[in-house]
Amino acid sequence: GLCSPADRWQTLRNRYLGLKSLAGSFTETIKPAENTGQEPLIFKGSFLFQLPHNFRLEVQEPVRQTIVGNDSVVWFYFPDEQRAVRQQRNQPVPLLAFVEPLLDTSSRITEEGTGIILIENDNSFLSPLRLELDPTGTTVTGLTFTDELGNQCRFLLNRQRWNPPVSRKNFRFTPPRGVTVEFQ
Repeated sequence: GLCSPADRWQTLRNRYLGLKSLAGSFTETIKPAENTGQEPLIFKGSFLFQLPHNFRLEVQEPVRQTIVGNDSVVWFYFPDEQRAVRQQRNQPVPLLAFVEPLLDTSSRITEEGTGIILIENDNSFLSPLRLELDPTGTTVTGLTFTDELGNQCRFLLNRQRWNPPVSRKNFRFTPPRGVTVEFQ
């Protein structure tokens, strides 16, 4: 039988209520704001999350970069440059930004076609957020949003592993000896 959008939405939300950790690979495409004339940037790598706040991204292309964070601090490590940057964290990780509005019952949902939904949420810094779903409608496989600079960002999430066992040490970062550390 055909489900109504509300039923499909509830099914999707219920599935994500059970999400504790997520691992997989990602491709991020950033299309610069219309007026800049810059080429799109494409990043590829792997991700690991432990909800609500822990994450680790290993970027392999175009340059190697490790991004490790929790609810208060994010580290950016550039091994080829022997450089690490430590930042205070003040907003959610874009790659995970869809989970909160997905679970928030005050979000407004619009279907934009088969497997594409638009979420609008007054509390989210990434609103509106466009989600791409798998054919069963139960897994988010992509998300698109426009950042505060007007760039369009699209993440594709591949080879997802739900609730893998996760060690806390994945989310700790100690700069290797000889690395320059910057604080922002």
